[in-house]
Parts: sequence; structure tokens; C-alpha cells
Amino acid sequence: MCSIGGVLIFGELDEERAAAVEARLRSIAEAAAERGRDSFGVVVLSRSGLYRWYKDRRPAPEALRDMPRLIDEGSAAAIFNNRAEPTTEHVSEKTPDDIQPMLGERIAVTHNGTIANDLELERRYGLRRRSRIDTAVLPPLLEKIWDGSLEGLRRILRDEVVGSFALAVLDSARPGRLWLAANFRPLYYMWDRQLNALFFASSDAYLQGDVAPWDGNYVGRLEPYTVVEIGADRTWRSASLWRADSEPGRRRRALVVASGGLDSTTAAAALLRQGYEVALLHFNYRHVAEDPERRAVREISKALGIPLIEVDMDFFKLAGRSPLLGEGEINRVDMGREGAEFAHEWVPARNFVFIALAVALAEAWGYDYVALGVNMEEAGAYPDNEMELVRLLNKALPYATGPQRRVQLLMPVGHLVKHEIVRLGLEAGAPLHLTWSCYDKGPKHCGRCGPCYMRRLAFKINGVRDPVEYDLPPEAEEEFWRGTRPYVWRPPRPEPKGSA
Repeated sequence: MCSIGGVLIFGELDEERAAAVEARLRSIAEAAAERGRDSFGVVVLSRSGLYRWYKDRRPAPEALRDMPRLIDEGSAAAIFNNRAEPTTEHVSEKTPDDIQPMLGERIAVTHNGTIANDLELERRYGLRRRSRIDTAVLPPLLEKIWDGSLEGLRRILRDEVVGSFALAVLDSARPGRLWLAANFRPLYYMWDRQLNALFFASSDAYLQGDVAPWDGNYVGRLEPYTVVEIGADRTWRSASLWRADSEPGRRRRALVVASGGLDSTTAAAALLRQGYEVALLHFNYRHVAEDPERRAVREISKALGIPLIEVDMDFFKLAGRSPLLGEGEINRVDMGREGAEFAHEWVPARNFVFIALAVALAEAWGYDYVALGVNMEEAGAYPDNEMELVRLLNKALPYATGPQRRVQLLMPVGHLVKHEIVRLGLEAGAPLHLTWSCYDKGPKHCGRCGPCYMRRLAFKINGVRDPVEYDLPPEAEEEFWRGTRPYVWRPPRPEPKGSA
């Protein structure tokens, strides 16, 4: 419920650099006031291990005007807090102890979020805190049970603290150290080359602003569910706060968004071979090829011996404007070549919608992964097949799921083009003979739309005759497939242990 920020200073400070660090720190704090206006506080730690603190009931832009010099030549680090006071923690008459950062005997903490079990922690460990604000439990908690190590802080934040957080910790016994941690609250850091200092804040926008690339500094995001220890000797150590990472032997569970086509079927078979526990998720979204796709995915589920979840939905009828939804003609120019190279049949944000629904189901039902059949070939025409979309969504997903409910996106064929997908499908034991790729409703593949064009060529490049039937002249088909070998399905087998 706040914005936090601060700085760790490397090397000795002179008067000029101290003034420049102070100016940057003040500008960050003032910009960050948009995330908290109920009070402002800053704690400065000297190289000799002494704290100075300044706290004000006014927002940062007003408070900073009346605050004295914050950074001097003896400063090692500073942390600040712009508080957005939760309704549940309203304090009408604030004392300095009710304003963050929170100070103990040795530990200082600035925290953005909510500690839901602060009363329980207080009782369990017999803690005495200086304010009823939940963050006030953290300094005495750390002073009582933290051994000062990165692993020790990880254990406390992962296993003891319940709630949301992005936080920074200073320890007067270790003035050359700064600890940063976050679960699903945002936290960014910036290495300022000129000032030889590391700044951090709740948004990258507060750190650097709108500057040209050659005038800026490196800005990074602290990955969700991560704790880091940063040293003034330029050491950087990190550890994961995901509980699942500490569970040895945990079986990986993947929910595969399956259309019944080549790509998702190959993705499912490849994951099975790698030892994943796999289930298929299919959306019947009132599209032209709904019936043959539904038949295909049901047969694929049976052949692979894995569960199938079907979701019926009318949502895309509202979006409309796609030949796949029965509006307009499927592109069959040049036997499908044109349709393979441009998104004529685009359904607005279809994969994005499917991903959101699949992630919700995966979180609810305990799946660790949502796997997609996105691939490099179709990314040339369809933006939602681009690997970059999946990479960026994976960065966003910890902010979309519940605490410690980790769901990640997989793209087993994301780096492959269509003939490579067919090759992998043959090797992995995917039941390609059961798949449906055509944009039309059958009963045979039309052989003249974009997916049919890519599919036929992909099999031919691999020297294997496509096992599905096409609605094309038999003579032409025999000529096209001459010199290829018959398709033979070999069910998937797990990879030997230790194989890549």
C-alpha cells in the first residue's frame, strides 16, 4: 500500500557526489509519491552503523522541502517510504513510530504491501513492536529470528510471513549491505554509473524517467518471489521465494491448450516424453471447424491416455469479424500459400483470451504450467504465436495469480517451424493421424487453406505421407506424395532418465 525506494552507495563519497546522490534520491521519492501520500519517511545508515531518520505526516514533495540534508560523506545507504494508508490501518493521530520506514534496535525496514499474520507472529515470537501498523512487526521479528544470512531471510519471508510485499532491509551491524525482496509487489533497481550507486523504487518510471538510451543507466526488475543481498563490494546474491522450488521430487503438471492440430498435439506428446503429467484443455468457441476439432482432440486424448477438459464458450461471437467464426471467406489463394503468410483468418486476441482462461484453471486445479502450441512458423503471420508474447506474459503472470500460486507458460514447439514440428511429432509419438489442421469443417481437410498448405509441405519435407485425407483430386495427391514413406504411429515413451 506504499511506494518504497532508496540507495546503496559504493565507494567513498565526496561532497560533490554526496550532493548528487541526494538530488537523485529526492527526485525518486517525489515521483514515487503518486503511490502514497499519507506520510513520508526516510532512514539513512552511516558507514559507522548509525541511523538518522526523518518522518513527516505530509506527502514527500511537501515533506522534503523542510527536511535537512539527507546524504553526506559518511552515508552508506538510505531507504524511504511514501505511505498509502490502508483503510484497515487508519491512524488518525500518527506518531513517528506509525510512519515508515520502521526502525528496531538494529534493523530498518521499508515495506509495500500487507502483512496478514502480523498479530500471529507477534504472539508466536513474543515480539514488542512500536506501532500497530503491520509492517512494524518486521524489525523485531528479524532481530529475533534472523541470522543475517540470505538463506535465513529467504526462509522467514517464504515460510513465516503471510501477505504481500516488496521490501528493503538495512542492518546497522552490516552497513555495507542492502537486502531487497518481493513476492507480487513491484520493485525495480537502477545502477547509476556516474554516481556509483544502486537506486531502487517501486516503478522503473521513478528511477530514470524519459531519457535517451545513451543518457540513461541500466534499470532492472527484481523478479517476483525473489530476495537479493547486495554488498557495497558489488556482490549480488539472490534466492527464490517460491515454495514449490523447495519441494524435492515434485512432479511437473502441465495443462496443454489443445486445438486438435499438429502443434498442440506434438507439444503434449513432447511433454509426456519428458515426464510431465499432462492434461488437454480444448475450447469450443463456435468456430467453423469446431466439430472436427472436437472429434480430433477427444481421439487424441484417448490415444495418449490423458485427461481432456472441454470449455464451451460464445465469447468470440461478440468479437466476430473473422472467417474462422463464419464471417467472410477462408483464404485459399494459391493452394493456401497466401493464407500461410498473412493472418487473413485472425480472431481478435484469441490466444490471449485462451491463455488467461487456461492460467485461471491451472491455478485453481494445481497445474504448474500452461503449454501452448505457438510456433515460429505461424508467428510470421500471427502475432499471438510470437515467442516474445509468451516470454513477456511469463514475466507478468506472478502479478496475475494468487500468492505462491505459480503458473508458467511453456512453448515446447515455440522455436520450431512446421516441418520441424512434424519431425518432433514423429519422434515423440504424437498421434498425428488423428489431428485436424484445416480451417474448414470437413469432412476432409480442404487442402487449400493456409494450415493445409503448411501441413502438406511439412510432411513432404520429412519424406512421410500425411495420414489425413485431403479433398483434392486423387491423381494429384498420388503425384504429390510420390517418393514419401507411409506414416507409422509409435506411441510416446518416456525419455531415459538423464537425457536432455
